[in-house]
Amino acid sequence: MGKILSINKYSTRKLDLGDILNNDICQLNTIFNYNGFNLLIAGGAVRDIILNENPNDFDFVTDAKPDEILRKLKHISNFRIIDFAKDYGCISFEKDKKKYEVTSLREDVKTFGRAANVRFTDDLYKDAMRRDFYCNSMYLSFNGTLYDPLNAYQDTLDRKVTFIGDVSDRIQEDHLRILRYLRFSSKLNTTKIRTAELEVCCAEKALLLRISKEKIKEEIIKLISSIQSPELISRFSLKGFLDLFDLKVNDFKHAPKLALIKEEFDDLFQNPLFEFTLALDNSISVDSILGTLHMLRFTNNEIKHIKIFLELINSRKTSFADNIDMYIYKYGREFTRYAAVIFWLFGVKNTQKKDLIKLLNIVGKKTIPVFPVESKDILDLGVKPGKVMGEMIKRLEKEWLLSNCQLGKIELLAILSI
Repeated sequence: MGKILSINKYSTRKLDLGDILNNDICQLNTIFNYNGFNLLIAGGAVRDIILNENPNDFDFVTDAKPDEILRKLKHISNFRIIDFAKDYGCISFEKDKKKYEVTSLREDVKTFGRAANVRFTDDLYKDAMRRDFYCNSMYLSFNGTLYDPLNAYQDTLDRKVTFIGDVSDRIQEDHLRILRYLRFSSKLNTTKIRTAELEVCCAEKALLLRISKEKIKEEIIKLISSIQSPELISRFSLKGFLDLFDLKVNDFKHAPKLALIKEEFDDLFQNPLFEFTLALDNSISVDSILGTLHMLRFTNNEIKHIKIFLELINSRKTSFADNIDMYIYKYGREFTRYAAVIFWLFGVKNTQKKDLIKLLNIVGKKTIPVFPVESKDILDLGVKPGKVMGEMIKRLEKEWLLSNCQLGKIELLAILSI
């Protein structure tokens, strides 16, 4: 394997990659190989492949140094190169809004939270030792050869999440590892936790308050979308960690039913804010929830989406199937699809996916209704332009929505009794 030191001693087995790697990833590998560099899949993607799960993201390592990459690949047209993190050995390649991070093999000489002084290396072992957990310390070639410097393969199969090195030291190096430990433990739905490690995370949780709110927000969203069962809430004392940020979550009783559809309807889960909102304790006032979101640096657009999801959740007792036109008019087709999922989660007792498919098919075939009353219609009744006319239109629109957009112009105008 070229310049990577003693790589063959880490080869333990072959994995079947099947059709997991898309054309862009294969093309990136070809570009690196053509220029004399090795490229390996690293970290979480390798873990997911071992567990027969499709990775959401792919990260890579290379034996090339950042300056070498930039010098030799600066003229490629297939990807946009982003080099703002090159001091840490990381060069990103972006195509069609998808970003692939390629990091030069390195060891961390000294860490400063999320930052570090680094030294580039050609040894997989040294690179693996800087990583957070054993399950994230493996590498995979494009022919399916697994490289496992820390002998983490069996622990990964057993769904164990174990810190590399001393837990306290690793948390002091990077406080965010507390939430990452909870996230990966939840994602792997592990029952094989080391109590001592969890106790250290609990004891040191106040360190999370030192991290930027933006980083906390990103990690909490990922954590919540990883929870697969209500039992995980108590198993990892998650509410205690989230209370640090005044973030209140529910009991996650919806999680097992949600897990039944996540893979099959993955297009509905491209917006991570949906699962995040499903997890919020909606017995808390909306104003209180929004205050917490502002504190955690959610953007205005993110808060706008969450407010819509909260509205849909709070109206879930309304018969969805009888009001689809109203939902489409008020929220648009995309959010109406989310409304269908919410109704299926909370308003349908059985877990038959066919019921959800039926609802989604109906939503897909519906045309967006058009409110039949125009300003001209009100003017024709002798009403002058102004505030009164605006209030009349709002009243008629409300009545129209209550009828699931079924009332016609004549019926609506008759309500005014003018």
